[in-house]
Amino acid sequence: MRKLCLLLFGAFFLTLPQLRALVFNADSRYQIVLPDSCPNAGIHTHLRQGATVLQQAFAESLGLKFPIVNESKRDASLPAIFIGQTAAARQAGLKFAELKDFSGLIAERNGNVFLVGNDRHRFGSTEPSNNYRSYILGSLKALTVFMEDFLQVRFLQPGAVGIDFLPLTSVEIPDSLNRAVVPKLIFSSGRHATMLYDYAINDYGPGEIQTYGGHSYYSAVPKEKYAQSHPEYFIMSASGQRDTTGNHLCISNPEVQELIYAEAVKQLQAGAGMIEVAQTDGYVACCCEECKKFGGVEDFGEKTWILHRSLAERLYKEYPDKKMLIICYPPNSDIPTTFTSFPPNVMIELCRYTPAFFEKWKAITVPHGFMVYIYNWGWYQITGLTPKRTPRFCAEQVRLFMDKGVRGIYRCGHGELPALEGPAYYVYGKMLEDSSQNYQQLEDDYYRRAFAEAYSPMRAFFAAMHERLEMYSRLQGQDSKSSFLPESELDETALPGAAPLPKNPRVIIAAMYTPEVLAVMERNLSAAEKMVQNEKVKTRLLAVRVEFDYLKNLANILHLYNAYRTQPCWELFNVLAQHLDERNALLDSYFDEKGRKKSIPGWREVQYVSAAPRDVMARNGRLSAPIDAPLTWNTSLLREKKILPGAGVRKMQIKRAQGAVSATDFSSGAWASASWQELNGIQLGPIRAQTRFKVIYDDQNLYIGIESDLKDPIQHNAVGRDGCAWRQDSLEVVLDPAGSREQYYHFIINPLPNSFYDSAVGMITDPIHPMFNKADVSWDGDWEYQTLVKDEKWYALFKIPFATLNCKTPSSGTTWTMNLGRGAHNRANREVELSLWSPCLESMSFHDRDSFGEGQFE
Repeated sequence: MRKLCLLLFGAFFLTLPQLRALVFNADSRYQIVLPDSCPNAGIHTHLRQGATVLQQAFAESLGLKFPIVNESKRDASLPAIFIGQTAAARQAGLKFAELKDFSGLIAERNGNVFLVGNDRHRFGSTEPSNNYRSYILGSLKALTVFMEDFLQVRFLQPGAVGIDFLPLTSVEIPDSLNRAVVPKLIFSSGRHATMLYDYAINDYGPGEIQTYGGHSYYSAVPKEKYAQSHPEYFIMSASGQRDTTGNHLCISNPEVQELIYAEAVKQLQAGAGMIEVAQTDGYVACCCEECKKFGGVEDFGEKTWILHRSLAERLYKEYPDKKMLIICYPPNSDIPTTFTSFPPNVMIELCRYTPAFFEKWKAITVPHGFMVYIYNWGWYQITGLTPKRTPRFCAEQVRLFMDKGVRGIYRCGHGELPALEGPAYYVYGKMLEDSSQNYQQLEDDYYRRAFAEAYSPMRAFFAAMHERLEMYSRLQGQDSKSSFLPESELDETALPGAAPLPKNPRVIIAAMYTPEVLAVMERNLSAAEKMVQNEKVKTRLLAVRVEFDYLKNLANILHLYNAYRTQPCWELFNVLAQHLDERNALLDSYFDEKGRKKSIPGWREVQYVSAAPRDVMARNGRLSAPIDAPLTWNTSLLREKKILPGAGVRKMQIKRAQGAVSATDFSSGAWASASWQELNGIQLGPIRAQTRFKVIYDDQNLYIGIESDLKDPIQHNAVGRDGCAWRQDSLEVVLDPAGSREQYYHFIINPLPNSFYDSAVGMITDPIHPMFNKADVSWDGDWEYQTLVKDEKWYALFKIPFATLNCKTPSSGTTWTMNLGRGAHNRANREVELSLWSPCLESMSFHDRDSFGEGQFE
């Protein structure tokens, strides 16, 4: 077979002038040719960027300098590498217009190489864009595969620093090559990095699919537009009132249905090939009679399926060439039960993707397969700004997806730790090309190419980390809600519904990164840093060092904190405080004088430990990740006040009520035997509004009687139920009947009737729910309060039934965790004085679970 060879010839052949010109002169044998014009000017811009890297690859690998020219400027006497929809590609008979989605073609014809795709704007626009994700560039996909397979280029990480070239003696292209490059995904999106890196790891963009970040109802029927003029478009609450809070819709209303459909059609007419239809987040059902009857079923999840399927049927009749992406998400988080097939134009978007859930979907016909919204990464996970997944886990997940017909993936949180998670990202992306590959070979290739002569110590570095991370990664599960382990491997003795992992991030991180593991990682990274000479490799190692130092400092703090908690003393506190001070200095060094996140020196595409802002980094993440104590300690204040945090929490005895329970006289009757509990400044500072309280109980209720100073108060206004009661003088109570410091009830009152707030915190355990681990204000407890202001004193009584707290009457010796706080608003300076029964020196929050005191029932 004839082969086209590009050779870096030896010294003997350099004596031949014509060969010397081929290698070193401007008369080089090849040229890189781009189309003179493209349907959208932005296509040409992005193809030229790709051509520049190809030019660099030939220079780095073979010492050849190929010029980049538009087709009309090419030298007709020289062969060329043609990129994109050139006239030469058409003359060669390459039917690139027939290529679908991100597919490309690598072809050789008569000594020329063609890298082509059906390049276009994703919605057919002619307006140029600098955002490569606005395009479908099959030519770029062909280009990256060409560089990887023939020039041995590796796109390991974002930017130029992440590209690795190898010196070669020759590159061989088979005669009449006709290689199709057909990516498995038609949608691949998330947090993008740089163009060729994203194309190489198959994270190239959303293609023709228009999504809304998960929820289309907000755009279809925005409350900002319709709340006043059409309140009937929104849900009816149980009280019979229309409620626009949260933008939840009355789905039985024909006009609402028409608006949802109209929004979909608008996007499709604008050029999208597929449109997402998805209900509001944190779905709240409408209580009107028509919604109750809608679909002939009671379950609102099934009602949602019925509505969205009907919209897809209509779309198929009116626009048969367009498609609809229907989300499977609360309330329709399970498969439909009233039908077994969707119309021919439907793809389903899944937010649950365990093997068991895919098995359930076998009963339903889904013509265009699935898109999955994955939760592998993100600083909202319990490990926060530290690694989350291993290459092994990534390979197994991709194999599952490819086996189950997944055509689209949204990688939430992907790319935030390009150094420590780099191997996992690389394996994930390359397995998407061929899920039958050996992931260990891909992983090994990453270490060899990323770290060169430091391959051995860096492989050991990551092996130590992945060994411990695998424990978390496997138990955390595919979708952060259920284990990825087969049922046969699960512990059958576990309690039903029990989580496989603790919910406390301090426990997880400390368990994974023990001092022994940290020592192994440090030893190997230090060895690697001493070995390397290449500047790119040095920069990659610097990024590893930055992310590892953050991880190591955090883990060491948690180990010291655990030691401190076993025996609080000043010696241990001072050691811990030193590490905390180092951490704060470390975090400060990540930001410039204007508070902007810095990039790794010489690597602008990679920031210091993700793009997380300073306040998020302070607690190591958000949602399920935040760590308060000891990360939020004010070490200077604690030293100044000579307070050892955590040396003990406030405790009291809750007396059984004997006699009448007064709402204002807390010294006699049932209150006589209970002792007063005093509030102090939230960090034990002096306070103006002195407050004290007592707690008693009987068989049905918990009673809290409170006296507080109320001198020269601000103007108070009733806010109703669940209004902003904390914005004026307030009393707050938190009750944790389980004593677990994980879930609790929150009550706030003001010094006037009908002005209060209540919520349940941490009761929503679904990690993809927007209210996960937050205050659920929709919880309306059956409790009451009385309030009286007299002689600059505020008297208040809380009467809270045990039934509304979902618990029985506490038996003798039962211990709850709880706290009581006061927000005193100063009319003169508008400052708010915060006082608390069990002080919170660490995070200055009424909701710091670790600061809750203990109440033991008599």
